[in-house]
This record gives sequence, structure tokens and C-alpha cells, in this order.
Amino acid sequence: MTTNQGFFLLKSRLTKAVQQEILAAARSVVIQAPLFRPTMANGQSFNYSMTNCGELGWVADRHGYRYQQVHPETLSRFPAMPQVIRDLAINLAKETGNDNFDPESCLINLYRKGEKLGMHQDNTEKNLSAPIISISLGDSGVFVLGGFLRTDETKHYIVQSGDIIVMSGESRNFFHSFKGTVPNTSNLLKDGGRLNLTIRQVN
Repeated sequence: MTTNQGFFLLKSRLTKAVQQEILAAARSVVIQAPLFRPTMANGQSFNYSMTNCGELGWVADRHGYRYQQVHPETLSRFPAMPQVIRDLAINLAKETGNDNFDPESCLINLYRKGEKLGMHQDNTEKNLSAPIISISLGDSGVFVLGGFLRTDETKHYIVQSGDIIVMSGESRNFFHSFKGTVPNTSNLLKDGGRLNLTIRQVN
């Protein structure tokens, strides 16, 4: 599914074999850079866990949102982005008309039952024209897409394991959220839940 605003939902884009390959790569990242639960500026904890790989990682704490090279807890550099993830992101960008995409950061979010992400824009990056590539693994979930304003009308999409979302063009800067998982809809993750990999060009 595509829109004339640069939003793409590529259903069942990844085969089961490729999903397993991406999952194995993500697990290798987590071994080197453990999942952590950041806090917002007001001190409230996020209700899901995350980590990063690539040249830069997205972090949040009382000082705000930003990209940095080191894990906030281990203080070690985030591991390099696995080649299979980097190559896939570049190919997906090209497929959706976004050449010259340079993946610098891959944010890995793990959503368990009841965990969600509120309405927001991705605007921490210096480059707000490069596409955002999102890979869904595990349980299905509900992705919500709005517009330039928080109050704009929204559309709800079911994302399943192996689905891809690309936000480019105008939609790159749309408000969006994740309302939560649909438990027991996939057996890809041993303990259930949804793993979402978001690949961005920061600069």
C-alpha cells in the first residue's frame, strides 16, 4: 500500500527466512548493547525497552532526546549495524524511490504485551528529508499515522511480522504512534512481543 504523500506499507515484504536472519542480527546487537529503558525529560520511564546499532544511537533522558555514539548504561560504543540490516534498508529505500540513503542508525524497540509508543514526530535528526525505514518482527501491532499536526485525522494500520513501513516525502514528518501488540499472532520471538527496527539517516 502506498500514498501520494510518500508513505509505504509493504505487506509480507520479508520471507520467513529473511525475518529469521534479521532477528539473528538483532540478537547479536543486543548481546553487545543490552536493551535499556530510557526516561523522558520529566523523569518518567518509557514503557518499552530499546537499544541501537550503527554509527549513532537514539537515546532519551532528563536532558532530552538526542543521538550519541555510546550506550547510556555500558558507555561502550554502539555496535556496527549488521550488514544484512544495512543492505536491506538501502534496497527498501531504493524500491520506494529514495536513492542515496545512507543508514547511520538503527533503533531496536521491543514491545511486550500492553506496551506502546505515543503520538510523536521523528525530528531529532538533522536530515529531515531522508526516509525512515521500519521493519516489523514478531507479534502484529497497530500503527497509527497522522499528519503534520498532532490534531490531524489519523489512520490505523495492522502491521505483521515481515511488514515494512517507509515514511518518505511529506509523510516523513507526520505524527505517528504504536498502539500496542496483538498477542499470540506470531511465534517468531520465543517469548512473544514485537521487535521493531527503525533505520534512519541522521545527517
